[in-house]
Amino acid sequence: MIEKIFHSMPSLGEDDAESLAKQISKSFLTHGPTAEALASSCALRLGKKWGIALQSGTDAIATALIILKKGKSAKFAVPSYICSSPLDAASVAGLSPLPIDIDRETLAISPDLVNERNDIKIVLGAHLFGIPANLNRIENADLIEDCAQTLAVKNSDGQLVGASGKISVCSFYATKLLASGHGGLIAGNDESLKAKAMDLLVHDKRDRWRPRLHYLMSDLAAALGKSQIAKLDDFISARRRIARRFSAALGEMPHPRSVFSRFIVVSAKKNGADDLIRKFELKGIEAKHPVFLPLYKLLRMPDRSFPNAAWAHMNIVSVPIYPSMKEDFILRTEEFLSENKNEMRCWPPA
Repeated sequence: MIEKIFHSMPSLGEDDAESLAKQISKSFLTHGPTAEALASSCALRLGKKWGIALQSGTDAIATALIILKKGKSAKFAVPSYICSSPLDAASVAGLSPLPIDIDRETLAISPDLVNERNDIKIVLGAHLFGIPANLNRIENADLIEDCAQTLAVKNSDGQLVGASGKISVCSFYATKLLASGHGGLIAGNDESLKAKAMDLLVHDKRDRWRPRLHYLMSDLAAALGKSQIAKLDDFISARRRIARRFSAALGEMPHPRSVFSRFIVVSAKKNGADDLIRKFELKGIEAKHPVFLPLYKLLRMPDRSFPNAAWAHMNIVSVPIYPSMKEDFILRTEEFLSENKNEMRCWPPA
């Protein structure tokens, strides 16, 4: 029986196990020096002065929303093509999210559509699938810049992804660019925002109660994250090396700035994503919709209001790619892409 190629897998090694064992030997498992070291390392990769390691990317968005909050009536803009995480974070912060359609060229929230409105006070902008978007072009609103899938790259203006946001956030979920199991980061430059965040996150030894968030990452999870970030450049090189092979199989060139947290193809058949996914499955390759169900659909909003997000959901497919991918898996995927290159093309084009 043919071995299934799973869509996503973490890339773990003996050095990761050693880092965890070393942390356990210290008998220090809660939030402490290791989590602080991980946060500092990641903040540098985002062009930020400070960082705080948290338990998830969703926790990071919720924390950012609370410390930036402009009042319950403030408009919080979110990408229409993204998972449900921003909805959960908005609920914690007591805000109602306002979905905005995406830019067809980047699949990120459209800066032009955001800038057309005067009532938006906070924007979540996510760089998706390894492609850096020009979110620095968003005006008149505080930007929360989500870099979970595009850590350590620069946009077309030569600016580090993460450097534009008032607050930048990241996820270290098991299948992201680096993994701590679950985990996340909030980062910024404004020290007063860091103080607000820490006041919100540190609940012990207080002389007066108010609701706080128990979101701080443990040093045990951070030990894995710290080991992983030391390999981030190697991980990115491996992803790009595999992407070059996959792109060549399709007769194309890979996007020069992408870190390929996902290898995305567009169906040549209109609205053909589901058919293409089934064709991959017949060869034992687990391809997927890169976003299971777009946020606007979860909110029961019509496709006609979000034409670019609707196009993405019906036409693009995510192909397995990860640094630990076995050579025979790469070859099988490469052969499938070559045999079916008339049915798909790379997204975005180089």
